[in-house]
This record gives sequence, structure tokens and C-alpha cells, in this order.
Amino acid sequence: MKRALLTFALLAAPALTGAASAQTTPAPATPETRTIEAITATSEKGYSIRVPAGWTPLKNVPGTDVAFVYQKIGSLRPTVTVVVQDIPAELKATLADVRDLNARKMPDVVPKLKMLGEKTTKVSGQNAILWTYTGDGEGGTVRWTQVFTLKNNRLYTATLMTPTGTPADVIEQGRTILNSLTLK
Repeated sequence: MKRALLTFALLAAPALTGAASAQTTPAPATPETRTIEAITATSEKGYSIRVPAGWTPLKNVPGTDVAFVYQKIGSLRPTVTVVVQDIPAELKATLADVRDLNARKMPDVVPKLKMLGEKTTKVSGQNAILWTYTGDGEGGTVRWTQVFTLKNNRLYTATLMTPTGTPADVIEQGRTILNSLTLK
């Protein structure tokens, strides 16, 4: 019963729109030029994430709190998204419950899924799960790096999607973005 309710809660979570606000950190500039080094998105949902220059914020992406994209590579653009879902307290969901539910759903959600790795990590002192996997995305083979954690009945999921052929420095920037996720 607990798993059925958790499944319902995660699958029925309302679509979240651009609830995060962006703050920019400008580089020292001459009077003629101004360069933005990074954007820190701070959300009312209890987190912040820092995104370097070159990544463009997208507004109103269905099902996400924030989304950032990089330049197009082939037919796809590297993307970082953060999804926040509230889980009813009466479910008493644990990170292990969320991990198991997501693991069961993945083969149905990602065509040609190949799990590359799973690791337990921390996000702002909270236990978190880090996954790396590949599969078919819209427009070609992609690689996902995803971290999810649970705090105060709120599930935070930050995902980096990179298409095949993404340069190593862009992949590293994406990983740095995921590592910057900070819970408030």
C-alpha cells in the first residue's frame, strides 16, 4: 500500500513551472563590455544551483522547476533540469523507496536503457543517489547524470542530459552544475 501511494504521489505530482529566480554574478568589466560568469538560480522550493556562462535558462518547461540548455550538438542541446516534488508526509517515504520506485520505472521511461553506475553521495549533508545511464532520447543517443535526494518530504532531482558527441568540457560544466545543487 505504501509503495502504491508513493508511486501515485510521484507520478501525479503537478507540473512545476519556473519558480526559481536567477541572480547573476558579473565579471569585472570595462566600460565597453560586461561578461556574466555565472547565474545562481535560487528557488522558493528550498534549493539553489549555480550555472556558468554559456548555459541559457529556459522558462516554463513543463514538469521542471528550472532548466538550462547549452549550444546545440547535433540535433540536441545539453540540458540541466531540476524537478521538485512534494511527497505527502503520511507516506513516510525514504530515499530508498524513491530509488527503488525510479529503478522500476526507468526501463519504461528510457528506451534502450543502460545503467552505467550508481553511487551514494551527499547534497547539503542529505543522503543522495547519483545515477549515470544512457539510452535513446528525442533525436539520438544521450547520457544522463542524475542526482536525487529527499528532505522534509520534498524530492529534489537534478539531471544533466548530454547527447553523444558533447565535448568533455561541456560535460564537466554540467557535472559542476549538478555538484552546485545546495538545499536550504
